[in-house]
Amino acid sequence: MAILPVIYAVKRFAKDGPDLATIGGAVIGVVSAVVFVKRQGRLASPLLDVRLFTDRTFSAALSVLLIGLVGVGGAMLLITQQLQFVEELSPVEAGLWMGPPALMMFLAAIGAPLVARRVPPGIVVAGTLTPSMVGYVLLSRVDASGGVPLMVIGFGLVYLGPGAIAALGTDLVVAAAPPEKAGSASAMSETVQELGLALGVAILGSLATAVYRRRVDGEIPAGTPSDVAEPAGDSLAGAASSAQRMPEGWFGTAKEAATSGLSTAMLVAAVCTLVLAFLSAVVLRHVGVIGGEEPREDGGAGKADPVELRGETHYRQ
Repeated sequence: MAILPVIYAVKRFAKDGPDLATIGGAVIGVVSAVVFVKRQGRLASPLLDVRLFTDRTFSAALSVLLIGLVGVGGAMLLITQQLQFVEELSPVEAGLWMGPPALMMFLAAIGAPLVARRVPPGIVVAGTLTPSMVGYVLLSRVDASGGVPLMVIGFGLVYLGPGAIAALGTDLVVAAAPPEKAGSASAMSETVQELGLALGVAILGSLATAVYRRRVDGEIPAGTPSDVAEPAGDSLAGAASSAQRMPEGWFGTAKEAATSGLSTAMLVAAVCTLVLAFLSAVVLRHVGVIGGEEPREDGGAGKADPVELRGETHYRQ
């Protein structure tokens, strides 16, 4: 009840601006969220234990998961559209070009836990988010005249951060929660990851669409039938379907407008990722290495209580 009206408001704002329906959706979403949080705070066994968010480390770890996956969710949508509609690749060809970035994510997911045995996980995440930020900047430099190699390289760098986040995110969240709340914390981390991908599609996709619509506004020739003009001005997919009924060369304008939308969205993602890397390095720097030793009250060190996560035994710091 809280998320859906907000998503509706974001997407409608990109299309129609701040009209009554947009404002109403946003208000309903915010009010619903406030009511939900207050109610959960009063329950003895809440569905979402909001008291966990009073811990700065816990909140920072969840923010890393959420915002990190917002960026990659939006980038995945926009890059696949760019490959198929702007570069005019077939779905199979576009899928093959997405293979190398997926491999980068796979390698980061394998390597991050290994490095985190010697380096604090927060530093590992920050270290992988930094090249992700560079990848977003590279994607913002893609132009409509052809940039498949640049997209593959940029998206490959982008995937390094989410790979490490996917591997270490739940560990970071659960380690920041009290032992008796480990199950609730783990559930929150999984939910936030799915929410992040969905929000990335909604927010960054809507941002890119808004830029596209502003760029093509006024470029559609006067007298164009409404059944052609409306889809062409609505999205790049609509422009592609209407291209044969538009004047020659107009689809090139649509491609440039879509590429501008991609650039804007990727620059926003780059800034957010840079902030996220700083947050990881500063707020999560004290989270101990995986399998490390926990200080004892007598000044010595001993193994922390084992915690089962994804079939492996880790030690809470």
